[in-house]
Amino acid sequence: MKKTLLLVSAMLCVCFSAAAQDDSGVDRPDKMVRKKFFNISYVSDKIKPTDSSLGFGDIMDETSGIVDGKNEGLKNNWGVSITRGRTYMLHKKPIARLLSIGLDLSFLDLTYSNYTMDGFGGDDGSEGYDETYGSSESVDMHKAEYAFLVGPSITITPGKSLTVAAYARYAPSFSCIYVDDSFYGNYATFFNVGASLTWKKIGVGIEARMGSCKYKNFAGGDDFMASKLKTSGFRAFLQFRW
Repeated sequence: MKKTLLLVSAMLCVCFSAAAQDDSGVDRPDKMVRKKFFNISYVSDKIKPTDSSLGFGDIMDETSGIVDGKNEGLKNNWGVSITRGRTYMLHKKPIARLLSIGLDLSFLDLTYSNYTMDGFGGDDGSEGYDETYGSSESVDMHKAEYAFLVGPSITITPGKSLTVAAYARYAPSFSCIYVDDSFYGNYATFFNVGASLTWKKIGVGIEARMGSCKYKNFAGGDDFMASKLKTSGFRAFLQFRW
């Protein structure tokens, strides 16, 4: 009996010792949660008036395919963005050594998109003047946002190297447009929903991005449009986590 008790006691001591070493070692799953992230993104989006009866021709000349009874919106030529942030975990250890719930915060989220406005201008007799739309040329339009991001996230760490994350973020922003030597801007509300897959420190991800803004002329002239301008699209990104 004594030998049995001694054997059981020895086994319990070994188990407790192994558990203590596992809790303090570098292989703990919570030690492998990489909380900081930096994203470099390709941006694809489209802008259109929130009032479907309006087109870009309210303060500009009509653009084919946008006004023309369709109001399909204007797709960007290309866009880029950078985001840097951190996840603050709401608990010390992962649930079941696998799942972590946190709050994402970012004070650096910059987005730029380039568009082409077809048939833009006035009847100035310049070459390429379009009598149908009363416009003369195509011009580049530049749109940019600076945002603060905050929202819940779920991080799954099935091993030492793999990190899977999903999130939803509220993004209060300042959005601006520069076109034809005029500058417009205002506060904008955006929302981002996405996911990422990271192996060690490098990974990829994609997120949907949507929001709206009423762009005002900083020089005191007419607003960019009579209604808000809605932006919708996605950002595909290369991610670094540490």
